[in-house]
Amino acid sequence: NYLIMDKNNDCASVDLYESLNFCQGQTVLPGIRMEVFFQKKSNILGWPTLPGIASAGADMKKIATYDGDFVLAADKKWLQLDVLTAASNITSASQGEKPSKTFLNSATLKYADVDEAVTGFCRMANSDDLVFVVRQRNGKFRVLGSEAFETNVNPSQDSGMAVTDASGTQLEVSTTDVCPAPYYTGRLLTEKGTIDCATGKLVVDEGAGG
Repeated sequence: NYLIMDKNNDCASVDLYESLNFCQGQTVLPGIRMEVFFQKKSNILGWPTLPGIASAGADMKKIATYDGDFVLAADKKWLQLDVLTAASNITSASQGEKPSKTFLNSATLKYADVDEAVTGFCRMANSDDLVFVVRQRNGKFRVLGSEAFETNVNPSQDSGMAVTDASGTQLEVSTTDVCPAPYYTGRLLTEKGTIDCATGKLVVDEGAGG
């Protein structure tokens, strides 16, 4: 059977490509910052929207950035995980076959201890569905976790052997998404206050957004 194309179909007119220019002398800051935020997906009552490629007013930046805020259940806030920045990162890779290709978004998050608290965290996260918000070194926030797909967390611990060894807990996070780790510019309600992720600064109004 042959697929007959409808001449009235305007899918071919969707073309958001723009030039990608890089200025020589510009500094790119690799890596992520120490503060990573997380929450159980079941505590997220409302998700921001990731614009579709055919959405009105879409462009290359908009289709990679969530529009709106996370909304959390009452009395819930985004919790903080302090990671070792020299041993933590996020990656994205294409997976699957057309027309169902997606992205596998992953993170390696290294915590500097193997104490009771992080061991208990590992026990729960090993079988839970969590969402992580990671801040890049350049200050921009990205989301690991999707409303449509589950997040998998594989924890491991190493006590070290020699006095010069590094001990700690490592979390290997992976999730499927339609976009490489989408950017987030909404508000993030944390234990320390509400972060405006567009600016990275704490804002006075803690009631807006999640």
